[in-house]
Amino acid sequence: MTDRRRPRYPDIVPHLVFPFERPYFRGKFRFPALVFARHGAVVLFAAEATRQFGVGILDDAGVVLNPDHFPSLDGAANVFLTLVRCVA
Repeated sequence: MTDRRRPRYPDIVPHLVFPFERPYFRGKFRFPALVFARHGAVVLFAAEATRQFGVGILDDAGVVLNPDHFPSLDGAANVFLTLVRCVA
C-alpha cells in the first residue's frame, strides 16, 4: 500500500484558465485583475496594483465583485477552493 499524502499546496490546476484581465473596484478606484483560475463565477486573480492575489465573483458584465485580497497565492487559493466546493 502506498502512502498518499495530501499535497502541502492548494491544487488549483483543474481550474486554471488562459489569463484574462477584468476590472475590480476598491472604493471609487478601478484596478485591473488578471484572472488565471475560474470555476463558474468564482475567480482567482492577481492584482498588480496591490501586489496581492484575490478571490471574487465575476458578474455578467465582466466585473469582479466583492474581491478579497491576500498577501500570498496559497491563502487566496485556499479561499478560492473553499468557494468552489460550496458552489459545486
